[in-house]
Amino acid sequence: MPTESDIGKDALSVLRALAVRKNVIIAGPPGTGKSRLLNQVRELFKWDQGQTGGAPTGPIPIPASSGPIPAWFPSPDQDVSREVFQTVFDQNTKYRDFMRGLVPMVAQAGAFEVTSGTLHRAATRARLDGNAALVIVDEINRGPAVAAFGSALVGLEADKRVPTDGLPSPTTQFFEILGDNGNHESFALPSDLYILAAMNEADTSVEPLDVAFLRRFHIHRLEPDESALRTHLGLGSKTALADTPSTAADYYEALVQAFTRINELVLLGRGQAYQLGHGALMHAPVDTGNIGAAEDYVMTAWATLRGHVDEVFYGNTRAISDVLRAENSHSPYSMLETTFAGQAVRRITGPLRPKPAELYKLMVLIGTDDHS
Repeated sequence: MPTESDIGKDALSVLRALAVRKNVIIAGPPGTGKSRLLNQVRELFKWDQGQTGGAPTGPIPIPASSGPIPAWFPSPDQDVSREVFQTVFDQNTKYRDFMRGLVPMVAQAGAFEVTSGTLHRAATRARLDGNAALVIVDEINRGPAVAAFGSALVGLEADKRVPTDGLPSPTTQFFEILGDNGNHESFALPSDLYILAAMNEADTSVEPLDVAFLRRFHIHRLEPDESALRTHLGLGSKTALADTPSTAADYYEALVQAFTRINELVLLGRGQAYQLGHGALMHAPVDTGNIGAAEDYVMTAWATLRGHVDEVFYGNTRAISDVLRAENSHSPYSMLETTFAGQAVRRITGPLRPKPAELYKLMVLIGTDDHS
């Protein structure tokens, strides 16, 4: 049976927050490991799995089913069934998909039936003695979250739930839903139901979540982690950058320092949510002894970095120029300023795919912030 020290700090923090708050949102820039953390918590919550079950995140410490659930865990006394229900929100997600609603019956024109959505099915399961249920909602801010939760929103908070013994407390919040026969009936969320969601706050295709909605969730934030990237690339602590690369480590060190500096500039120019996570540059296994393989790896990683810079500073040529050090004679990029139709026009000129030597010099310029 694993102890708290066997579980990653983020997974442990989320599990503890779920036990107290019932509802947690994992937020952070792309590439910070939100999906991986969802998978870790999913497997750990089940508790009855003796192995990882082929989880895509690699080895995860899953306790044996015979071991006692620790007291700090969500619903430690509920060990008959611990089930996970998963869904992804999108622009078409509706209350009937997540809670309850009427849908047309197949092959019966004009006939409808009451459907049971993800949250309702999980809540129904969690109301049974000895059961606990976890609802995982990925991309929660890509859909109309408030509309999807609907009337269930008033019963989300921990003190609004029906306690484990099934007897409503003075603070339990009931709300109306459709019953199986189409009539309205009172319903309340059980204490042994947990909701875990993930979102990318910087996603420009969606609207920010309602403040009243967010208030009902504990927010667990993930940030870019330079040390994780260093470990993946086989690097130790920060070292001075060589003028000319002679080893694979030189290329990887330049990449890490450029990545860190670019995130600092993005933080200044756009904010915390628009940074790029370390995972975005951990796209393949690393060959630490082959300089040619390092060049290829860094070229691919740079394409990701450059694409991110272009996206977050879209329309701000001056900002992109500052990031690419276009004013520096050693940069492969420059900014062309001219006029068109009586208006000033700026555009970045330079190679679409810099050669390895050019790219190395650029990463050194960015990473060292050398304005000479």
